[in-house]
Amino acid sequence: MLPLEIDTDGLKRIADEFAASEKELSFAYSRALRRTAQTMKTRARKGLRTELKLRTAAELRKRLQGFRFKRGKGLGEVKMWFGLNDMRVSAFKGRASRTGAGASFAGHDFPGAFIARNRKGRPTVMRRATAKAYPIREERMPIEDKAQRYIEDEVFNEMEEVFFKHFRAEVRAKTLYGAGKHTKAWKGVS
Repeated sequence: MLPLEIDTDGLKRIADEFAASEKELSFAYSRALRRTAQTMKTRARKGLRTELKLRTAAELRKRLQGFRFKRGKGLGEVKMWFGLNDMRVSAFKGRASRTGAGASFAGHDFPGAFIARNRKGRPTVMRRATAKAYPIREERMPIEDKAQRYIEDEVFNEMEEVFFKHFRAEVRAKTLYGAGKHTKAWKGVS
């Protein structure tokens, strides 16, 4: 989990610039966090797919979770969670090959493993789970080091900038245009 400390002085400067009330500030803060979470998840998913050489980004969707809120004094602390467990070999681009000791894929050796087709019919590296012929399970490759490095260097460095861009837009929309205000006419009631 990577913590993000938000500069409360920057928030107050933007709030003062648009003469936002506490309610408008709280609304804009929450919306900006949600929008930042979505932006960062999208950027991380696209970047990690390329960095890790994955076939699709679908494997990453369930591994990238949004922000966790910890409200304390003031606006609190925000954290983003990334799942960095090993991933199935078939999720990566490339072709598995047989070796004398087992199988190899993308520079990783899997002694005692063999090449077989997975449920989707794609050749992958498998290993017997027991001494019997079945069950077999697909091998996994580590991603933690590469993914952690990419997230810290590329994604996390931009998070505060993205948050303040969204926060400024939300405060502006709320104060100048009254975004989010509901009237009877708006709800369809005359």
